[in-house]
Amino acid sequence: MPTYEYKCPGCGEFEKEQRMSDPPLKKCPHCGKAVTRLVGGGGGFVRKGGNWVSKMSSPGESAKKKSDRFMKQTVGEVAEDIAKHSRSH
Repeated sequence: MPTYEYKCPGCGEFEKEQRMSDPPLKKCPHCGKAVTRLVGGGGGFVRKGGNWVSKMSSPGESAKKKSDRFMKQTVGEVAEDIAKHSRSH
C-alpha cells in the first residue's frame, strides 16, 4: 500500500498509508483542518529480469564469485562511460 504525504496548516506535514483507489484526504485526522496532498518523488524503483549485476554479496559466496561479480560491475561501468563519451563527441 503506498504512503501519501499531506500538509496541514495547523499540524504540518504527515504521512498516511492509503490504497491507490482511496480518495485523497480532505481533512487532517488530528485537527480537522483542510489538507493538501503533496507530490512525492516515489519510493524508488524495482529492477526486473536477471540481466543486471548486484554489488551485494551473499553470505555463502566464494571469493572467486565475489571478484567475478565485481569485475562484471566494473567492466559494465567502464563500458557505459565509454559509450557516453563517444556519443557526446
